[in-house]
Amino acid sequence: MTIEHDFFGILGSDDDSGEVYWSDTAELGDQNVEIDVSSPDEDSVSVEALDIVAAMINALEDLDSQARESLVADLSAEVSVTSQFIVAQFEELDAEVLEDALIWDSGDKQIDYLRSLQLQRIGFHPHHVGNDQHFAVLDYSISPHETDALLVVTLDVHGDTIVIAADS
Repeated sequence: MTIEHDFFGILGSDDDSGEVYWSDTAELGDQNVEIDVSSPDEDSVSVEALDIVAAMINALEDLDSQARESLVADLSAEVSVTSQFIVAQFEELDAEVLEDALIWDSGDKQIDYLRSLQLQRIGFHPHHVGNDQHFAVLDYSISPHETDALLVVTLDVHGDTIVIAADS
């Protein structure tokens, strides 16, 4: 069984596993971002959910801005994943690597770090349409060639941040 969608074309697997997978690369500013859409079961993917994914891909800059705003907001918490991640990166990465990666210099190192992050990948999970489920997962890195550390922002189907996490 397969799903046909105006934006994605035909989705589904050739075998009987029922999985849905689609991937592409999109431009965001001067960088490429990997985008993938996946679901373990095509029966749980609605056309409406795929329409939302397509709209988010078409508004990639807005989606990125919204995720970055949630990272900035997370900095104001007394103990936040974002601030701990930034501190760890400043401790772990070579000063020269950080100097090359930080493209902003406002005087606020944490904000400059967040503004300099590169969006590496967005994974969409159209079978997760609940308000507390991970519909979109955005992976950010300060220097993808120097570190595997990622700052991950997870959004629900409405584009609201539900969790911020560090990953490596």
